[in-house]
Amino acid sequence: MFHRFSGSARSVVIRARDIAVSEDRKVIDPSHILFALIELHPELFEGLSTHPIDLQSVQSDIARFTTPRAEHRLIKPRFSEQSKRVLQGATSEARSCWEQWEAPRRRQGQLLIEDQNYWEARLKKPLRMERFPQWMVRWILRRRWEVDERHLLLGLLNQTEYPGIAVLAKQGVTLETARQRLCATRG
Repeated sequence: MFHRFSGSARSVVIRARDIAVSEDRKVIDPSHILFALIELHPELFEGLSTHPIDLQSVQSDIARFTTPRAEHRLIKPRFSEQSKRVLQGATSEARSCWEQWEAPRRRQGQLLIEDQNYWEARLKKPLRMERFPQWMVRWILRRRWEVDERHLLLGLLNQTEYPGIAVLAKQGVTLETARQRLCATRG
């Protein structure tokens, strides 16, 4: 399920699991994913509203919606059905952002400088282009869509039945503004 998730998105999911374990929860809820996003990527919330978002008040408001603690400690909590829908929504948001904003910029066989930067950052070393034929360089450096922390936030905002969304909406965060700001500006 997580083969399309970037390293940063995986770290958010792992942190959400750690939060659930520390609270002795049986399942990982969307609130755990939101808490992990706030903790690991507070910069995502900048500019999503016309006024600054108070992340501490968001966390305290969402904490009121959480269920009581489980009686026993589980080593490996499972995702709740709502969290599974959040992850599925994040995957569809990633694909949609790619198809709508990023894929049109890429023609078949064209190398973009951000592709080279992307792979150099992932491999943690510079790529030597002179050793490969040009067609192979283009093939190696092609990028596909992947889920990252921005798409996890969009997946959360898609879940209108989740009470935490009302807390974010009260702060002025909407799905469409978040989609425009997060996808259109960075792919």
